[in-house]
Amino acid sequence: MLVDPPIEQMLPKTACAYELAVLVSQRACQLVDGAQPMVPESAANMVSLACREVAQGKVVVVPGDHTKEMVVPKTKEAREAEKAAQKQREEQESYKRFTAAVDEQVAEEQPAEAQEIVFETVEAGQDQAEDAEYEDEEAVAESSDEE
Repeated sequence: MLVDPPIEQMLPKTACAYELAVLVSQRACQLVDGAQPMVPESAANMVSLACREVAQGKVVVVPGDHTKEMVVPKTKEAREAEKAAQKQREEQESYKRFTAAVDEQVAEEQPAEAQEIVFETVEAGQDQAEDAEYEDEEAVAESSDEE
């Protein structure tokens, strides 16, 4: 329950209670996203802080077209977090490009050898299978000769 500042102190700042709720909500979202507070930060949460800003006249409703987003200055921590996230994304992208280039270079240098190895492995496997079949046939033939 909001007791500081009282609702009665904030209602004259807007045209109606709905407009006050929207104003406080939008400002609280901006504060959560890293906007700089315009009053000392002694509030329990961002909604209370937004209400104090409205009560002191630091945040007001601007009539007109609101289709554009407001640019709100961010805190130092929020800016540093964005920079760190951007740097991490760039490093990941650089790593992906590097590994793709290495894979491409390896594929260009050794495609024939890779095919020969696969071919030889298949041939060796076929030879062993054929040898096993031949030995089985000889064993069957020997057993039928003995009878």
